[in-house]
Amino acid sequence: MDMKKMLDDGLMDILIQKIVDEVIRRIKNQPKKAVVFFTGGAIGFRQSMDSLLKLQKDGWQLKVVLSDDGMKVLNPDAIQKELNLDKIYYSGNIKSQKELYSSAEVLIIGTMSINTAAKIATGVTDSVFLTIINHGIMAGIPVIAAKNACDPDDPQRAELGMGKSPQKYRQMLINNMDTLSDFGMQLVNGEDLYTTCVSGTPTVKKKLIVAGTAVPENIEPAVRPAVTAKSGECVLDKKVISRSDILKIRDAEVVKIPAGSIVTEYAVEAINTFGLQIIRI
Repeated sequence: MDMKKMLDDGLMDILIQKIVDEVIRRIKNQPKKAVVFFTGGAIGFRQSMDSLLKLQKDGWQLKVVLSDDGMKVLNPDAIQKELNLDKIYYSGNIKSQKELYSSAEVLIIGTMSINTAAKIATGVTDSVFLTIINHGIMAGIPVIAAKNACDPDDPQRAELGMGKSPQKYRQMLINNMDTLSDFGMQLVNGEDLYTTCVSGTPTVKKKLIVAGTAVPENIEPAVRPAVTAKSGECVLDKKVISRSDILKIRDAEVVKIPAGSIVTEYAVEAINTFGLQIIRI
């Protein structure tokens, strides 16, 4: 082999290596994409939002989908504004389900209600929201879910007065979570979504509250005097509105709540049962 050919081969090897290095650099710097799902479960919502903001700071591109209950319980406008999104997806404006999840590297369930956990665990896809998650799972896309709202032992559930489930009912909910884990879904606390998405494992271990050790529900003024007694209006000035709050004002016709308030899924059921009109102010 002559000297010229050796030099040419050497230069070619260097050129190829530079091209490979550049491709690897671009792949590493390419923004990661995720679809985020919010259900009607409000427990852990704030922690999950903080994790999502950290992901965005790292350059992640997020699309957010709300379930029908999520549209009622949460504040879609506030979510859109805080995450600086062009739009919030929901059943009424989704034109292509595949378009949402096909380019996603991970599906993130920001709040997973007890209802959603049970339906996914049993393969129920009776809504656009659940169908998208189902398609993503069957397409092999990793799923990371905040378990706070579906975990019967979550501390906030006990604080809301819902930590006294019969043992068999509690075990049923835990079995649903175990099934989701068997599907390959990573169940973490909302504050651990960021580290799990980035490194694959949560950094914080939570001590669970087991049956019989529930924290009593905090007693605090929940209802302000009605704006006008004859109108049947009242104001619930709380950050988190529970079912017990709704039961106290079930005779009202209109209930006004702060724009940023979180309404728990059980509160939504009570609102629908009593036919109350909710207005965010």
